[in-house]
Amino acid sequence: MPEGAARIFVRGRRPRSVISMVMEKEVSIDLENPEFQNVWKLIRFTRQSVFLTGKAGTGKSTFLKYICDNVRKEHVVLAPTGIAAVNVGGVTLHSFFRIPFKPLLPDDPEFDMKRMRDRMKYPKELINLIKNVELIVIDEISMVRADIIDFVDKILKVYTGNFREPFGGKQMLFVGDIFQLEPVVTGDMRDVLARYYPQPYFFNAGVFGDMKIVPVELLKVYRQTDSDFVGLLDRVRVGRPLRDDISRLNAKVIRRDDGRMVMTLATTRDIVDNINSRRLDELHASEIVYTGMVKGDFPMNSLPTSIELVLKVGAQVVFIKNDPDRRWVNGTIGRVYDAQNDRLMVELDSGECHSVELSVWHNIKYEYDDKNRKVIEKELGSFTQFPVKLAWALTIHKSQGLTFKDVVVDVGHGTFAGGQTYVALSRCRSLEGLSLLSTLNERDIFVNPSVVDFSRLFNDSSLIKEALDKAKADDLYTAALDAVGEGDVERAFDLFVEASDYRDEWHNPAVRRLIRRKLSELGGFSRRCRELEDRLEEDRVKFRRLAAEYVSMGDECRREGMEPTPAIANYDKALSIYARCYEAWTGKGFTYAEINDRDEAINAFMNAYRIDAARFTAPCELGRLYFAADNLAEALNWYLIALDIDDRSVLLHEYMADLYEKVGDDEAVSRHRSEAAKLRKKQGRRKR
Repeated sequence: MPEGAARIFVRGRRPRSVISMVMEKEVSIDLENPEFQNVWKLIRFTRQSVFLTGKAGTGKSTFLKYICDNVRKEHVVLAPTGIAAVNVGGVTLHSFFRIPFKPLLPDDPEFDMKRMRDRMKYPKELINLIKNVELIVIDEISMVRADIIDFVDKILKVYTGNFREPFGGKQMLFVGDIFQLEPVVTGDMRDVLARYYPQPYFFNAGVFGDMKIVPVELLKVYRQTDSDFVGLLDRVRVGRPLRDDISRLNAKVIRRDDGRMVMTLATTRDIVDNINSRRLDELHASEIVYTGMVKGDFPMNSLPTSIELVLKVGAQVVFIKNDPDRRWVNGTIGRVYDAQNDRLMVELDSGECHSVELSVWHNIKYEYDDKNRKVIEKELGSFTQFPVKLAWALTIHKSQGLTFKDVVVDVGHGTFAGGQTYVALSRCRSLEGLSLLSTLNERDIFVNPSVVDFSRLFNDSSLIKEALDKAKADDLYTAALDAVGEGDVERAFDLFVEASDYRDEWHNPAVRRLIRRKLSELGGFSRRCRELEDRLEEDRVKFRRLAAEYVSMGDECRREGMEPTPAIANYDKALSIYARCYEAWTGKGFTYAEINDRDEAINAFMNAYRIDAARFTAPCELGRLYFAADNLAEALNWYLIALDIDDRSVLLHEYMADLYEKVGDDEAVSRHRSEAAKLRKKQGRRKR
């Protein structure tokens, strides 16, 4: 199938091995990448929504292509802009869901859930597609506003009829780098959205207050191989460049480009158009105009290159599509070697000269095929043109996702959006190939603090494990109920025991009622139910007793002041026997806190809190850890949760007094100090 042709996503296609290193004949992919393996497991085996992220050059687009080509779920691929959608072979977010181009406030009466169907007027075909799609992919998610995500959540709930689950129970895969280009929000739009959203980023959407998203960050960089340059880019990415980093970059300032085949990246379209026009005018060759051809419906604002492509011999161009024969890739720079009415030859920076053929881009529409029960792509139109564009210069926004050997960065009067400097610098393969037309200042490198805060959730192993365990438990519980329905009580019991290792639902009243109803259909209900409960309880007691022994050994290691390794090993052994052992998780939390590994300590106490939110220890210790990290808002949140559980803790009132003292609330300080003193006095009387 030629590149860009419509793909049909067929349910039941066998996924390729994760040991393979090759995807398609033209694209190499490292399927041994551990972070991608986590994403691939979550997409295949769960309904968990995932955020696939990674710094520039970590292969997000390549991995996304692999997922789309190999996943067995019915899926659609969406993107915020027309060009981004064309690049990933999908459609725009706005056109698919017919989203209005205005701020979409959560309480807008025009889009009240009760009126949504009348307001949106979706055709039957789109409603059918929404009901049957299993996976929705949104690429370049960093450019999508929070209100749009909440609007998509509302649409999916209404048209699936599933109001209980976020996104109507659909699995979402968000792809992009929040440290790169941020959502475009005008001043007036920002004022309106600020009433509902602290920031406009997608992760600020209200729907994420009702669900957990698992953020997985790809860590291995494939674009740059110089570890020193990778380190510099990492620091620029998170807005923390060293003074030496700024000096090294500013040492690359040149007065003007020296005629080499380089790409200039600039902040504004005016700068880019001026450079391209000036450089084209300087060439003495005659202009050749290649007129592209549009068939059917293809939006003009989504054209990947000019419909009237004006070139001259000697003009610098960039390829905007991979060559099926691998002679060039998207982002390769070249010079026009020969330009005639029916012919275009381009010399690459390697010195190779190639004849360029016309390429075709397709504007597609997703539909659901009722007869074959699969999502298909219907072509609405196509655009045919040579796969190049005039490119002595590109805007930094248009360069996102491209890679160049030699880059000149022109920030003009300075950057104006978070991530602009990082995107520009990271387009280059090496520091040697990088030049600047003007010096960079620290103010040109900035990152919104909320982006940094959200990034701390990346690659949380406990979230990944929890999602995989939930999926495994769901499958086992379903299989157990099927076994009950088939009259195979012994097998049902074994499956229930195995499922409870992943997620204990035996004390869930709804689950118990369901099991009783199923068993009652078999006859001998009372006896079988008692036997099942007794055997489950026996196994549970045995596992808990074994886990408690390892917790005790871990506690002893801590009391003896030993190195943390044996204590953590004992707690981990307890968790391998009984994953829901609250004491093992809190023991790990205390151990990590004692060696000042705050992130691991928070992770451990969070797991304990998820297991039993009614116990005091985990929220109290989480408050202490966040207080030590100067995150006073988060510390107060956990202290208040702990206070709801036990308001008679002397230490908790003292901790809260310390917190209020730090923020200068003298009245609250006095109240908690007084309460601590009263409780201490009362407890002293009891001891006597």
